[in-house]
Amino acid sequence: MAINALLVDPSLFTAPYDAALNTGLNRAGVTTLWATRGLREGEAADLPETQTAPIFYPGFEASAKKGGALAKLRKAMSHVSSAKRLITLAQDWPADIVHFQWSVLPAADLRAIRKLRDRAPVVLTVHDTTPFNGNPTSKLQVMGFDRVLSEVDHVIVHTSRGHAALRQAGCPEAKLSVIPHGPFTLDLSAAYAPNPRDPCWTFVLFGRLQDYKGVDVLIDALAQLPQDTRDAIRVIIAGEPFCDLAPVQAKAQRENLPVEWRLGWLSDAQMADLMLEADALLFPYRRIEASGVYYLTKGLGKWIIASDLGAFGDEITQETGHLVAPGDAAALAQALSDSIGKTLGAGRIGTDWSEIGQRTAALYTRLIGRPTSARPLRPSSDA
Repeated sequence: MAINALLVDPSLFTAPYDAALNTGLNRAGVTTLWATRGLREGEAADLPETQTAPIFYPGFEASAKKGGALAKLRKAMSHVSSAKRLITLAQDWPADIVHFQWSVLPAADLRAIRKLRDRAPVVLTVHDTTPFNGNPTSKLQVMGFDRVLSEVDHVIVHTSRGHAALRQAGCPEAKLSVIPHGPFTLDLSAAYAPNPRDPCWTFVLFGRLQDYKGVDVLIDALAQLPQDTRDAIRVIIAGEPFCDLAPVQAKAQRENLPVEWRLGWLSDAQMADLMLEADALLFPYRRIEASGVYYLTKGLGKWIIASDLGAFGDEITQETGHLVAPGDAAALAQALSDSIGKTLGAGRIGTDWSEIGQRTAALYTRLIGRPTSARPLRPSSDA
C-alpha cells in the first residue's frame, strides 16, 4: 500500500539519522515529508529540500541552549505555535502516519499528538530513554514525557536495553518495537592533510561535548595512569563544548596529562583528519541509548572503549573493544592501559538503512491497517 509518512524532528537534533532513515523509507516505497526548523546560517542540508517543511521556529532557528531564560521562553512559545502548524500540515498534505523523532516540549507535543491521532496513527522513536540524556536546557523539555509515551500509538527504540528500560517504565510490550540504528559513513578522503603519524598511541573522544559524555571521568582516569603509560599515549578531546570544561582543563594542565584539546565545531574534513590520527575511540558516557558518533565511526576498524550502556553494551565484544561501568574512572584507566596496541579491521557492521526502512514501513502498514477501535484509549482523566 502507498504510504504518506510525515516525520517530525523540530530542532534537527538527528539530521544525519533523519537523512539515512529517509533514504531507507523511500527505497521501501514510503513517500516522506519532514517537519523541521529552517537551516541556520552556514548549515548544510542533510534532508532533500523537496521533502522538508521548515515549519518550526520561524525567526528562532538558532539554539536557545546558551541564550538565557528569555531566549528559552521565546523558543518554547514558538514551539507551541509550530505544533499548531504541524497539525495543519498533517491535514493538508495529507499524512497516513505521523512519526516523531523527538518530543522537544512534551506539554505542547501532547496536545498536538492528541489532535493528530484523530486522523492518523502516531509513532515516536525514543533515541534516549532518559530524555536528552539528563541534560535538557529547561525542565519544560522533560515534563510530561511519560504522558507522551502513553498517548502515541507505537514506540520505536534502537536497542534491547532501551526496550527493557521502557518495559520497566510501564510501556506495554505490544506497543514497542526494536529497530536498530544504522551505520553512517565518514568519508576519510575528505581529510585536509592529516598530521604526521604520532608515535604515541592516540585515543580520541569527539562530538558535542556535554556533561553526559564523561570528559571529567576520562580526565580522572588519565590521572590514575602511571607515568610510563602516560608517556606512551596521547588523548585528543575534540568538538563543540556544551558544558563548562574549565575545571577539567585546569586539572589536565595541573597534572600534566597527555591531553590535546580541539574545541569547536568540526567540519567533515577535520573529522576525517581526526579519524586518520586515531588508534582508538573513547565513549565514557554516563547515559546513552544510541550514539550518532559511535555509528559514524564504528565501521572504521578502531578499537573502542565505551561505557556498558545502550548500543555499546549490545554490540561491542571482547574482539572489538572494552566495556566499563559508567562513571568508573579506575576501570576506564585499566581499559586505556590494556588497549594500547590493539587493532581490528574495518568491515560491514550493523543493519543497513534499506532494511531499517523496510522494517519501519512494515510497522507503518500494520498501524495504518488497525481499526480505530483497536487503538489505545486515552486515560479518562485526560478526556
